[in-house]
Amino acid sequence: MMPSPAMASSDTAGGEPPQTPRDRPADVPHAEFLGLRFALLTQRRALLAILEQTGAPYRYVVTPNAYHVVAAHDDPARLLPIYRAAWLSLCDSRIIRALARLERHALPLVTGSDLVAALFAALNRDRVASAPKRILVVGPSRGTEAALRAGYPKLDFEVLPAPTGLAQSPELRLAVARACINRPWDIALLCVGCPAQELIARELGELGCKSGIALCVGASIDFLTGARARAPLWLQKLGLEWAYRLIREPARLWRRYLVYSPKILRIFIAERVPRGR
Repeated sequence: MMPSPAMASSDTAGGEPPQTPRDRPADVPHAEFLGLRFALLTQRRALLAILEQTGAPYRYVVTPNAYHVVAAHDDPARLLPIYRAAWLSLCDSRIIRALARLERHALPLVTGSDLVAALFAALNRDRVASAPKRILVVGPSRGTEAALRAGYPKLDFEVLPAPTGLAQSPELRLAVARACINRPWDIALLCVGCPAQELIARELGELGCKSGIALCVGASIDFLTGARARAPLWLQKLGLEWAYRLIREPARLWRRYLVYSPKILRIFIAERVPRGR
């Protein structure tokens, strides 16, 4: 079941990377936290920025949560530069937001799932025939394309299924990146999980992608099309969406939520101790 536009809004608004901090818009404020740069943009402002930049030179957006931060610190030489070089890095974690408050940072919550839903709703509502927005979705099966076209009939979708094992295979990631380069798109949704999607986002720049915006947004399309159920809003607001997902997919997610993600507390404490906090 496709969500209505009203459902789309949130409760808050290895190689050199292809971008540097100076490539970001000068007027986008950000906060340095846990080794990453978080854009201080509400969902609405992030959405407007993306819509305004679809014809600009290639850039990518990341939506780090606790698992992503831990992954970046476990492999800092390869992953931290990718997150820091992103055009926009949006906080997709109530845990990160709560920890940031202890450092007097007010990070807006912009989840990848809500951002994608709002983006599709805006494009489907406002698309001008002379300026179509071509959307490439990387990861899901081709059956997803029919569901997206039914929910957003004014948009031009193409789904590029991705093989398993992308995180462990540079060759497979390169093949996916090249397949993206050979297709026309204004917005690419990289829905293949961390760190594969972030590595592919960087690969696109290194391959010479000229324009378009790539969004690293994990399982957002699965939630949008109903392939996976998202937690009720009240659980999301309590910060328990992770528990809901764990209960529904324990075999796939137990290690992420019970082993890896809690390491963010160790990272946070390690950064505070040298400062005497």
